[in-house]
Amino acid sequence: MFRVVTLMENRSGTGTTKAEHGLSFWIQVQGRGALFDTGQSGGFLDNAPLLGVDVAAAELLALSHGHYDHGGGVRSLYEETPFRGPLWTGPDFFDKKWSDEAPAPRFIGVDFDEAYLRFRGVEHFTVGRAPGDGGVETHLKELLPGLYALNGFPRNSPLEYPNPRFVVDRPSGRWEDDFRDELCLVVDLPQGLAVFLGCSHPGIMNMLETARRAFHRPLYAVFGGSHLVDADTPRLSATLEYLEAQQIPLLFLGHCTGPAAEAALEKKFPSFHPLVGGFRFEL
Repeated sequence: MFRVVTLMENRSGTGTTKAEHGLSFWIQVQGRGALFDTGQSGGFLDNAPLLGVDVAAAELLALSHGHYDHGGGVRSLYEETPFRGPLWTGPDFFDKKWSDEAPAPRFIGVDFDEAYLRFRGVEHFTVGRAPGDGGVETHLKELLPGLYALNGFPRNSPLEYPNPRFVVDRPSGRWEDDFRDELCLVVDLPQGLAVFLGCSHPGIMNMLETARRAFHRPLYAVFGGSHLVDADTPRLSATLEYLEAQQIPLLFLGHCTGPAAEAALEKKFPSFHPLVGGFRFEL
């Protein structure tokens, strides 16, 4: 059995669930559950019982990257529920992240660190490692049977360049964020791959192509954020062409996708469905 529930999204698809700028998924594979992202607050915990999800039954939490709208509910999860599962992230997850905007940079990272995890008795595991002289290396780790974390996305698409607004503090100074910490989750289904994206900062084409090549299998479903909200026309057109070439049967995109990109996706693909809070999918 494969089951997906959107615990938090920018928009609510029900009349009862909370919404906020953020993303959180419940993913269940072969009867075993995992949490992917926590939104920016504990609101996903309020939504979970309304959607038939017991978050304490999850065996792990994975965070797509170190932005507040994906990891802002971590403290609530560990302090307000019995959940004590391990946390999985990409490398350098706790480096301080900022939005370089006027009149001053705005902190957009998470509100916890490794010391907090130790205090709460939470195990922290990392998938992948920081890029070295050899460039980006792709790392794949099976978290549960049939559920994988993927980190390290080669930037092969010239149109998916980093947004200079996003910067990060490293030991050597403040730099444009390369999002080395970003990971996605992949479920290997008989029909193909189901890929879960947090924000796709490395580029949705780069990330999906990395997943496809890592498994040597077709893409079946894509869930999450595409970060096409700030894509220019050439990048959006290239993304539409890529998705069309892959013939992906199911596209459930929202969060940072943006109204213009959603309209273009809906016009081009009958398989596209705007992602909303309370969305459920089962196979």
